[in-house]
Amino acid sequence: ISKVVLSRRQRLEALEPFSSKDLLVNLIDGSARGTVLLYRYADVFFCGCTPELLVRKRGNEVESMCLAGTCPAGATEEERARLADELMADAKNRAEHDHVVRFIREVFNRTCYDVDVPAQPGILPLTHVQHLCTPARARMLEGVDLGTMKDDLHPTPVGEAQMLIRSIEAYNRGFFAGACGYVDGAGNGEFSVALRTGVFDGEVGWVYAGCGIVEGSVADDEYDEIGMKLKTVLSAFDGGEVPSACQPTERVDAA
Repeated sequence: ISKVVLSRRQRLEALEPFSSKDLLVNLIDGSARGTVLLYRYADVFFCGCTPELLVRKRGNEVESMCLAGTCPAGATEEERARLADELMADAKNRAEHDHVVRFIREVFNRTCYDVDVPAQPGILPLTHVQHLCTPARARMLEGVDLGTMKDDLHPTPVGEAQMLIRSIEAYNRGFFAGACGYVDGAGNGEFSVALRTGVFDGEVGWVYAGCGIVEGSVADDEYDEIGMKLKTVLSAFDGGEVPSACQPTERVDAA
């Protein structure tokens, strides 16, 4: 196994009941950056704000995104720029990113033409973290549709990596890291990877985030990286700081 994306979840208990509308509006109007998603089933709802585009189709034009490699956002513009430069030069994060680039380029070369995947990544700055990001664009071959592209691009963990995740993680991920999106009547649409999400019942919930593990990964650093990513969903609540490792439950004010 050259790479596996592991996750952890954090229990959240609100001081006051909250609705899916509360959470949705706060994610849209708040500091989080990305695609906001919501899915309700009975009295439970799955909600979050993800930065990762899986696939977007307009006519025969298709886009995706290679998103892997993370550093903190930084408190100032100078710190943000310095951390971004360090991220670009970091061998471990570049290796993690290149793994995704190779995978997406392989899928596009098999199903598309006029494939454009830059050789060097850029930086995607978000509120709490920054990512290495490489856009991917192409034109789909005749007979290929959005569903085909979605299925080929997701899930990225396959074979032994999937089995390793199931043996390590003591919980069911549910919709976390699934594909969430839409298709219109013309066959156009887009799907995102459901990262930085949570499942809630209006009083308690579980928030999820993950990290890519490759050769050279340091456990403490990866754990802290997930903590930064969890802030995306927690930003929808007042006092949404991620608790320490020894504090299993975060009580927050419903916004």
